[in-house]
Amino acid sequence: MSRRVLLGKAGSDYGLFISKIGVDVVDNSGNLCNNDLMIFDSREKGYTQVIKKGTINVSRGSSNAVTTTFSSIAIPNPVVIIYADGNYIELTSVSTTAFILSVPNTYPTVSSYGYSVYGSNTTAGPTPNTTTVNYIVLRGYA
Repeated sequence: MSRRVLLGKAGSDYGLFISKIGVDVVDNSGNLCNNDLMIFDSREKGYTQVIKKGTINVSRGSSNAVTTTFSSIAIPNPVVIIYADGNYIELTSVSTTAFILSVPNTYPTVSSYGYSVYGSNTTAGPTPNTTTVNYIVLRGYA
């Protein structure tokens, strides 16, 4: 059985380290395995480290935009993934510490994107009063 997970000190570094299946994350001397044998290394600043996840409710109307702060320190190039169960939601801004979600009063028309359907524009219907949004923020590549 391999020792794949270490939370604590490895050599002179502290962190969370996870190795691939069948590979010990540290050898008998306490040295970490090679980076190509790691699945996760908390010291690295690469993609896919989860910064924050959660669920928020966004009410319709431009004055009801919701700002969600995901970090107190700047995260380089964060990746924000949102899921609104098929409802329309707009991710209007992403900074290194927060993002803004909004739901307009009506759905955008096809013509607002420069298209028409069978030669006519679509009618913009009202959006739901409240939209529940699940989100996850991933560390971007530095």
